[in-house]
Amino acid sequence: MTKSNGRFLSTSIILLTLSHLFNDFYAGFLMPLLSYFQSHLHLTITQVSILPTVLAVFGSILQPVFGFLGDKYNKKLFVVSGVLCSAIFMSCIGFAPNFIILIFMLMVGASGIASFHPNGAATIARLTENKSTFMMSIFLMVGCIGLAVAPFIITSIASSGGFNKLWLLSFPGIILALVLIKTLPGNHEEKRSTNLSDFKILFTRKSRPLWIMFLIMFTRSLVVTSFLSFMSILFTEKGLTMHRSGIAISTFLLSGSIGGLVGGYLADKIGRKIIIACSSIFACPLLLWFLHAEGTLSMTLLGLSGMVILAASPVNVLIVQRLCPDMAGSIAGVSMGLVWGSAGLMLPVIGYIADHYGMGTSLSVAALMLPIVGIFVLMLPDIDRPAKQPSKE
Repeated sequence: MTKSNGRFLSTSIILLTLSHLFNDFYAGFLMPLLSYFQSHLHLTITQVSILPTVLAVFGSILQPVFGFLGDKYNKKLFVVSGVLCSAIFMSCIGFAPNFIILIFMLMVGASGIASFHPNGAATIARLTENKSTFMMSIFLMVGCIGLAVAPFIITSIASSGGFNKLWLLSFPGIILALVLIKTLPGNHEEKRSTNLSDFKILFTRKSRPLWIMFLIMFTRSLVVTSFLSFMSILFTEKGLTMHRSGIAISTFLLSGSIGGLVGGYLADKIGRKIIIACSSIFACPLLLWFLHAEGTLSMTLLGLSGMVILAASPVNVLIVQRLCPDMAGSIAGVSMGLVWGSAGLMLPVIGYIADHYGMGTSLSVAALMLPIVGIFVLMLPDIDRPAKQPSKE
């Protein structure tokens, strides 16, 4: 394991954190450009709807695959290649001459996003050792910031200089990837023979805490993705502009990044189970209040909701890695990618409820799922210091 030897460790963590900032920044390229692709490439609504699906499948659901490969071979390889692919291909999607090429570029760029996340998170957890809860919160916080600011930067550049300049945004990612090659420590000391058969630990009796955590993360992810995905429709129903809805989404994410930082710090002080339970239980009434509020109060409640519900995000990721340390990358991929992506696939259910009963009602149903998480937390063992971990035996 890499030792905590001061500047070297700090440099690696800073570079990984900056890489996460830009990796998620590139992940935010697609959504603001959907209307451009629809008109420029003459796409149908059905074709447009395929684009976010490609991003979700290759950027989220494939994360366990890249996490497994990182555990088996070399995390550093997948961290560096992930940053490089997302930077180059996501920044250049504006050059796609047709729908097929655009799909290909999204597949490669999103695969870079999926490659970085589990291996970057596992490397942060390995480097920071006993302080990893707080550092994990910083790592996730900057990613949330990158995702939040992407729409503003992209639309500003596109409106002032045209889409042909968006590729210039790839340079920060390319430079970071090159620096990571020289600076980021490898995992030679921790190399172990990880195989697909190792996933059998998920089906042993001792894996029960992992499945409880997956269920907790799935429920929370469904609520977060529901509000992020349908917030613009909700604001449109209330007669507000698209720009206003964009500000709302950024407010939610930026507040959530601050909440994640605070939650990670408090988790080291008062306990991880307490943070998860309080985050889930208190976010529910705040979200419900937001749905019925107007004006400045509505935006204030949305910011508070994002801060509270996302406070437990870094805690969740760290816990599943601690419960299964021999497969940290693979498990991070499952928790950060597969669970989140699976929650996204449930959005049509929320949309169906909205079609029949209204968007406010459907989002209220989603928010009311959160107190259930508090019950799941009671079923967890002492996750601050797990006494027993799933074994490959």
